[in-house]
Amino acid sequence: MKHFVSAALRLFVFLGILHGASALADTTGKLIIGYPPGQSVDSVGRLIADRLGEATGRTWIIENMPGQAGSIALGAVAKMPADGSVLTLSASAALAGNPFLYSNVRYDPIKDFEPIGLIYDAPLLLLVNTDLPVKTLKELLAYLQAHRGKLSYSSPGNGSVSHLAMTELLRRSGMEMQHIPYQGSTKSLSDLAGGQVQVSFDAIAAAQPFLAAGKVRAIAISSKDRASVLPEVPTVAESGIEDFDMVPWVGMLAPSGTPKAEVDKLSAALVKIVRSDDFTRRIAMLGGRPRVYPAPEFKTFLRSEVAHWSAVIKRSGAKPE
Repeated sequence: MKHFVSAALRLFVFLGILHGASALADTTGKLIIGYPPGQSVDSVGRLIADRLGEATGRTWIIENMPGQAGSIALGAVAKMPADGSVLTLSASAALAGNPFLYSNVRYDPIKDFEPIGLIYDAPLLLLVNTDLPVKTLKELLAYLQAHRGKLSYSSPGNGSVSHLAMTELLRRSGMEMQHIPYQGSTKSLSDLAGGQVQVSFDAIAAAQPFLAAGKVRAIAISSKDRASVLPEVPTVAESGIEDFDMVPWVGMLAPSGTPKAEVDKLSAALVKIVRSDDFTRRIAMLGGRPRVYPAPEFKTFLRSEVAHWSAVIKRSGAKPE
């Protein structure tokens, strides 16, 4: 009898552990970030995770999975459970660009994900070293015409959005410059400020310290609308390159096959978060602009962006390092 009671007790405890594990699984989720801690997408992901937890009743655990410019995480998420417990934040370069840059990317940007919502975008500034005697894009193009083959531009790396935006600007203006790729924005902009290169496209947040130091000058912005944080900087389109609109963005996705009810619930919660005043202020501090697209609109937008960036990459001839 004693052995029976002991066995029954052990079974009861075991079943209790299983029930507890199941309950925990139902109340936790993973938010996969394809970039190291501290980068802008990671910072936004942590901000969203806290608020998403309140809206969904899950505790969202951040898991950083950097590598291959964001593609390692996307390849992993594409194979994870499609039950609403796994999400990822992805930048446009990884989702819409990398499949056309890298030969070993293990996901299809359209087939392997359920779009949850577009979150924000981050226009690029066209920057010049202050020693360069130009203050507008028109003046820069005239200077390039008069000094063909003598100027160079930097970027955070081959195939980066900054690199692609510059190749498109040069293609459409008929100008040429030598490309000097770097490993990241800091070194790229440091050499721009130091005069080793003369021109660059880069994010507002990355450029702010160099603008404040008076070492670089912003002469245009890559979006179709001016930025509220730098309203005096005209758009590239205003400056003579019609319909120029090259803007990286960040969105949320789940694995393909995630139930529509889960997608709709997550999308509604995300839209509410992005529209909040606190979130808007935080994104502005990162040089971004909240851009609210719920799941259906984001799905349509994603298809158009994949077509857009794949064409830009093909025209650029860009190859990753």
